[in-house]
Amino acid sequence: MAVMDGKALTHRICAMDHCREPLVDYKSGCFCHLHLENENHGNRGLDGLPFRPDQEDAETDLGHTFRARRTYCVQTIQWACGMPIGWGKCYEIESVSQVLQLVNFWFPPEGPRPAFIVYDNACKLLAHIVTQNTHDLWLTTTRFVVDAWHYINHRSTDHLCREWCNPAPLNGSQPDLVILERDGMGQMRASRAFNTEVAEQFNAWMDGFESQLRQMTDFNFDFFLHSVMLLYKEEVEQRVESKQRGIPNY
Repeated sequence: MAVMDGKALTHRICAMDHCREPLVDYKSGCFCHLHLENENHGNRGLDGLPFRPDQEDAETDLGHTFRARRTYCVQTIQWACGMPIGWGKCYEIESVSQVLQLVNFWFPPEGPRPAFIVYDNACKLLAHIVTQNTHDLWLTTTRFVVDAWHYINHRSTDHLCREWCNPAPLNGSQPDLVILERDGMGQMRASRAFNTEVAEQFNAWMDGFESQLRQMTDFNFDFFLHSVMLLYKEEVEQRVESKQRGIPNY
C-alpha cells in the first residue's frame, strides 16, 4: 500500500501565468529568463496593456506582475509503514490530472505497482482515470482508496466512493484492508490493517521546514526537500527496526 497527500510547501516561480520556470533574480525579480524583458515594462497585463485595477470589462482577462507567483503544493507518497517513495510539485492547483501524472512517473507501466494507493481524493482520481481511458492499466493493477480521516466527510450518496474507495469495507470484498483483532475485553473486532494517515503524519513533520523552504531558490528547494526525505527515511527505518517489524535478510 502506498499513501500520498499534498502539502503546501512552495517556492517562487515566474510571474507570467502558466509559466513554471524559475526566477533569474530571487532577491527582487519576478521573471524567468524567458520573460525577463517584462522586467522593465512595469505593472502590465498579460496582453501588454497597463494593468487597471478598476477594469470592469468581464471579457478582458488582465493580470498583473507585481510579484512572482508560487508553486501550489508538493505531493508526497510513502509506503504504509511511512517509508518515503517520492515527491513532486503541483504548479497551478492540486488537480487529479497533475496527481495522475505524478503517479505515472512514480510507478511506470513497465514496473511493479502497489495493490492499493491511498489518497484523500481517490474517488475523483479514479473517476478521472476511467473517463480518460477505460483500459488504463491502473484499473487492473491497483485499488484507489480514500484515507480513513477524509472518508468520513465524503458523501454517503457517492456510489463510486462508497463501493470502490472504502478504506475498510466490512462486506469481505477487500480482506487485505481489514483484520480481526481481540480487544482488551476478549472480544474479536475488525480493525484497519494499514495506517492510511502516514502521508498526513509526514506532512505534519514537515511543518518545521516550511518557512525555510519558502525563501529558497528552486534548486535549493528541490535539494533540501530530497535531503529531508532521506533523513525521514532513516528515522522510519530505526522505528521499524526498534519494533522488530523489518523484513528479514535471508
